[in-house]
Amino acid sequence: MPATPQTTLPIAQVRELPAGDRVTGFYLLTKCETRQKRDGAPYLVLALRDSSGSMDAKKWEDFDEFLANAAIGDIVKVEGIVDRYRDIPGLVVSRIRIATSAEAPDRRMFLAHSSLSAATAQAQTTEHIESIENSWLKSLLEAIFGDEEFQGKFLEAPGGKLWHHAALGGLAEHTLSIIEIADAMSAHYPELNRDLLVTGAFLHDIGKVFELSTEVVIDYTSDGRLLGHIVQGTLFIEQKIAAIEGFPAELRKQLLHLILSHQGDGSMGSPVKPLTLEAIVLHYCDELDSKINAFRQIRAVTPVGQEFSDYVKLMERFFYFKSATEERPSDE
Repeated sequence: MPATPQTTLPIAQVRELPAGDRVTGFYLLTKCETRQKRDGAPYLVLALRDSSGSMDAKKWEDFDEFLANAAIGDIVKVEGIVDRYRDIPGLVVSRIRIATSAEAPDRRMFLAHSSLSAATAQAQTTEHIESIENSWLKSLLEAIFGDEEFQGKFLEAPGGKLWHHAALGGLAEHTLSIIEIADAMSAHYPELNRDLLVTGAFLHDIGKVFELSTEVVIDYTSDGRLLGHIVQGTLFIEQKIAAIEGFPAELRKQLLHLILSHQGDGSMGSPVKPLTLEAIVLHYCDELDSKINAFRQIRAVTPVGQEFSDYVKLMERFFYFKSATEERPSDE
């Protein structure tokens, strides 16, 4: 497949352009629907994305043919003008068409990718598994990650759809980060069962391999919507444990508890609250890493020099980005 044409400006840069600037480029279509103007006439509402972010767009007229043929996941060529409403950037589309097979890049090029390469993530995964001293837990991890097909899926899977680590490779990045935090917690709190905690960190989100799809955009599979990653992960691990003859019953119970409780309580999707020390620590390791990653994403899309982010509905707050050590100009 040919690469994205050099004339295509990344959406992150388009969002920084002043109103009135003209944009032409190839983008992934992630929303396409009609709405009505005040006079009842229809207009087209679009969402476009690439690996740097997403942007809303509108087309006010002459879109019937495009609407009849376009589908979510198409690569489209867009010409339009940057518009800003209440300082939120958007695109007013003048022309749009589906890219031809000869000019359209692989749609996966338009999805965000983790900065952690698959090769590095694989090497770190192997290193952390080697550090496990408990033979049962090590055997379980080797059985799971020793499967090359599954490991490939794990290394490519996103860590979420929208909120944190929502990028190809995001699951491995998130998992390895939590393992590092869990290791530090184990060194600080010697009463923790380090091998159990690290294994829980390895496996807490393993169900996301089955919950999320990247065929078109990052979205839920049908099983993912119906069962969720906690249930899917628990069923998967239970199956792997059952294949290891003699796996200790108490160790199985406590490991599964880590998976089932890692999101804290029912309001966040966990069927049970953390009841062991390792489960409590894993929950907060997960919270810390996911919130920091989300904070970084929000900061990345907030214009440079803007002190506060836009309101983050999921967190019910604004984020403040001004440096605590920023030098102020002297009063002269």
